[in-house]
Amino acid sequence: MESGTYICMLSYFARIYNWGNISTMYRCILGIGDIVIVLDDTKKKILQVLSEDGRKTLTEIATKLNITHVAVKKQLMKLMESGIVKIQPLINPSALNLLLVATLIEAENLEAIQRLKEKFKNCPRMILLASLIGGYNMLALLIAEDMNVVESMNNVCSIRTSKGIRRSEVFMVSELIIPKYVSLRLIPSSERKSEITPCGLNCCICSRFNEYKCLGCPATKCYRGPL
Repeated sequence: MESGTYICMLSYFARIYNWGNISTMYRCILGIGDIVIVLDDTKKKILQVLSEDGRKTLTEIATKLNITHVAVKKQLMKLMESGIVKIQPLINPSALNLLLVATLIEAENLEAIQRLKEKFKNCPRMILLASLIGGYNMLALLIAEDMNVVESMNNVCSIRTSKGIRRSEVFMVSELIIPKYVSLRLIPSSERKSEITPCGLNCCICSRFNEYKCLGCPATKCYRGPL
């Protein structure tokens, strides 16, 4: 047995203490995959409390769980360092009167998928971008302030007009049921210093923008919308 496998075993038993997770234990012993953080009841209870109210302090969480605030901090730090948890504000799009647009995409190959991921990874309108297994291989969920912006997103600066797209379908989302709150990229006006969008277009010279048929990209200095 290689030394890396012994380290894996020692790390597992020393840090996790969860003998019930047989699948993870055998994966570790066999040297398959990375060390994982097991979501035991204490971690789940901490996440449950924060899911209900993200403003809870360590002391308040500790009191509710009948443990010390130091223990809560250690558990949270472990979850954040392992990439399981990221603490950030979430926003209700309907409270800002935002429209949601879902786009299903069939990209022609893996290279096309990678290009789309790279091109739109910093798009301020993108709530979700995922690869799929099936007839369509990508899903994009975006926000828009009004129907004029939706039209621009569908016909001018849309992910569906990018190179390597075989076909696509666009759907207006009538209601966001679960979750109600999502992560939005909100950019302060003082940080909007470029005319070029994250996907490489120029809103300031776009005919729809200049004809007041679009609000522009929230990442550019041309933007004239509420975000």
